[in-house]
Amino acid sequence: MSGLVWNVLDKLISQFGFLIVTLYLAKLIGPESFGLIGMLMIFMLLAESVVSSGFSQALVQRSEALTSDDTSTIFYVNVAYGLAIYALLYFSAPLIAQFYGEPELVEIARLLFLVIIINSLAVVVRAQLLIKVDFKSQAIAAAIATVISAGAGLYLAKSGYDYWAFVWMLLLRALVQTICLWLFTRWIPKLVFSLDSFKSLFFFGSNLIIAGFISTLVNNIYIALVGKYYNAASVGYFTQATNLTNFLAQFITSTMQGVSYPVLTSIKMERERLIAAYRKIIQLTMLVSLPALIGFSAVAQEFVHLFLGEQWLSAVPIIQILCFARAITPISAVSMSILNVIGRSDLFLKVDLVKLPVTVGTLLVAVNFGIEAVAVAVVINVLISFLINSYFPGKYFDFGALAQLNSTKNYFIAAAIMFIGVGLLGFSEEWYWLCMKVGVGSVVYFSMLILLKDPIFLGMAFRFVKRARLQ
Repeated sequence: MSGLVWNVLDKLISQFGFLIVTLYLAKLIGPESFGLIGMLMIFMLLAESVVSSGFSQALVQRSEALTSDDTSTIFYVNVAYGLAIYALLYFSAPLIAQFYGEPELVEIARLLFLVIIINSLAVVVRAQLLIKVDFKSQAIAAAIATVISAGAGLYLAKSGYDYWAFVWMLLLRALVQTICLWLFTRWIPKLVFSLDSFKSLFFFGSNLIIAGFISTLVNNIYIALVGKYYNAASVGYFTQATNLTNFLAQFITSTMQGVSYPVLTSIKMERERLIAAYRKIIQLTMLVSLPALIGFSAVAQEFVHLFLGEQWLSAVPIIQILCFARAITPISAVSMSILNVIGRSDLFLKVDLVKLPVTVGTLLVAVNFGIEAVAVAVVINVLISFLINSYFPGKYFDFGALAQLNSTKNYFIAAAIMFIGVGLLGFSEEWYWLCMKVGVGSVVYFSMLILLKDPIFLGMAFRFVKRARLQ
């Protein structure tokens, strides 16, 4: 089975499967309890950006010359980071609770943040599987972890443990997945710490860590502001809307990047091939992301009513607004990924430093006008980020914002017509209505691509038909 198929399965199991369980738990515990967990997620994400992101990509980027000293050194560095960050957050838990005005967050935070230490143990083994393009092992590990943690979480929720069910589910998921990854790689770190390895990988990884930290702050600061200025239920609505829209965007982005990053890295010295592959990845990404996000916006009311219940209907307008933001997010992610491929991780930091004051400024203004205004501010920030992120690809590859939009214009046109068509069908509480709207939207979107004679879609359709006939 190809790497792409196993990568998709991995994402379906670890992200989609987990999302379904999360939706059911959210329906059981309600927006307020869900919001308490949401208040802590920005700290979790910031910690993960330091522990997991930078050195993992540094190891993959050096895959052709990677040594056992490199992997062992980075393993010990990541574990040290994990322990240090957990200790900092453990003693900061009372301050976090005071910031939000929610005393129960102290105990929740101190247990939930153990996930940071657990995940730090998996960074190197996960990077080794990525280098080998072994998505099969990752998919199996994700499946086992999702089943075990979901079962425990559902049992606790049904037993009345409220938000603790969610906390224990997250902990078990991280623990079981880490154990499985170690069993699959059968890697044992050497008792060695190479200062040379650390220095060389730190140069690449540190830029990504700092940039990742700032990027995570930029992309999630609105959750902290909503929690500060509004109540836990509002955080619950916003967090749920963020989770749903981010899932679709990240599923598409991570699936494409998980397969394309090792491939692009292998041809980084061949400029013409690299640019052609980069252009095609952007087109393929938008071919999928635009109908998925814009389509989800069109059926958000039915989805929330059926999967979450009436207590969550206040999240619908936030979901609809954020869908338009996340429809553009994947193309920005690809633009930044290409900088990693050519070894210019230092540019990440410059780009994110430019975006930070703009993001904070718009959110501080928007937070005074309600959570829907905050969602609109997110859309504005995403549009600005797209223009900023596309600057360096334009400079180095002559493929900037206008060129990217021009190469994907067919998908924007088709998605817009699809959105209008689905919207005209109106609302119904029945399951069959949701299915019908999804079906109509799919037919309209792909029919428009045929009418527009989109070469990417027609090429894929032709290869699919040809392969079906051969079988």
